Amino acid sequence: MSYIVISDKTVCGKNKGDSLTEKELQDAGVSAEALIAGNHIKATIAINQETKVVQSIKQETKEGATA
Repeated sequence: MSYIVISDKTVCGKNKGDSLTEKELQDAGVSAEALIAGNHIKATIAINQETKVVQSIKQETKEGATA
């Protein structure tokens, strides 16, 4: 899981707009849930590169036309 700083406060040495990893938060001994509840960070979702590739592949029908 990764997070982004949304607060004007510095979080684990990161400023607003910077990314944080779960490991960075654990190493600092802080709770992601508490920081989210305090509106200091928000969770981000990484999009799998393979998913993008699979979705862009055209399917061929038995007749050879593309769908």
